[in-house]
Amino acid sequence: MHSISPILRRLSRRRAAEPGDAAAWLDADESCALWGAVLDGALPELELGALLAAFAIAGESPDELLGLHRALAARQARFAPALARPAVSIPVHGLVPGEAAFSVLLALFLRRFDVPVVMHGPLDAPEGPSAPVLLRELGVMPSASLADADRELCATGIAFLPVQLLSPPLGDLLALRSRLGSVNSAHIAAHALDPGAMGAVRLAMTVPGTPSARLAALVAGTQGEALLLGWPAGAPAGNLSFRPRVTLLSGGAHTVLFEAESVDRSAPAGLPDSPQLVPWIRAVVERREPAPLPLVNLATACVHAAGAAADFTEAKAIVALQSGRMAA
Repeated sequence: MHSISPILRRLSRRRAAEPGDAAAWLDADESCALWGAVLDGALPELELGALLAAFAIAGESPDELLGLHRALAARQARFAPALARPAVSIPVHGLVPGEAAFSVLLALFLRRFDVPVVMHGPLDAPEGPSAPVLLRELGVMPSASLADADRELCATGIAFLPVQLLSPPLGDLLALRSRLGSVNSAHIAAHALDPGAMGAVRLAMTVPGTPSARLAALVAGTQGEALLLGWPAGAPAGNLSFRPRVTLLSGGAHTVLFEAESVDRSAPAGLPDSPQLVPWIRAVVERREPAPLPLVNLATACVHAAGAAADFTEAKAIVALQSGRMAA
């Protein structure tokens, strides 16, 4: 078994450490080795609990999250469906309030523009209906295997990958939420994961005052393209009442595609509550209800990032035309 006593001592001194005291923090390589041992089952349950508690109290640095992300990426199952263009990856790990309904609506809406979507996360949710439950009611079943996900993605343009298919150890870490009562470092790193190393455009959602706020620095430090959705403080996250700030991260460059909407305007209604939610999502996807403008904007960003349009201007025109909105 792997001993982490020296690391626990370092973490215990973190709150009292002087600014710039590197001894209290792990670099990316140290963090990768530590979390690699966790994912490989080299830590007894007691030591794992102590480690998660220490990080919950002391917090994680961007380098420590990056090391965890690298350990996860190196150990996940590989998934390489033959697609005409990159898929958009939407994580649903219970990190952002309202993310399940928000993500399901966006995923189904993107099928209108021939943008493949891979969703990944646990089968349950800490509160409210989970994404797999909503998808099931809308005719999309969770994949039973990576081969099934490949077929579903190529045939229908959407697949939900239960996290256990990608990495059973990651699934075990995420499941500790029900026992410990809060998210842990793995929830944050999983949110930035490219599932199966398939080269997807990753969607990352951040909300001030929540653990997701640490995603911006993490995603910026990883390779590959990503769309960072940032809701300002005070805005309702994940319900499409307000458009978040949408930033494309590609090749080291950060391009703001849409600025966040002002939170000072009169608050519109959010997504419908159950039992109206699923019928409303179905009506929007089937064009019987108007698509919320923030949804149109997000779809535009995804169409552009996935290469389903020649440029951003064309992506705006395509999505606006298909949505009945002449100003995306």
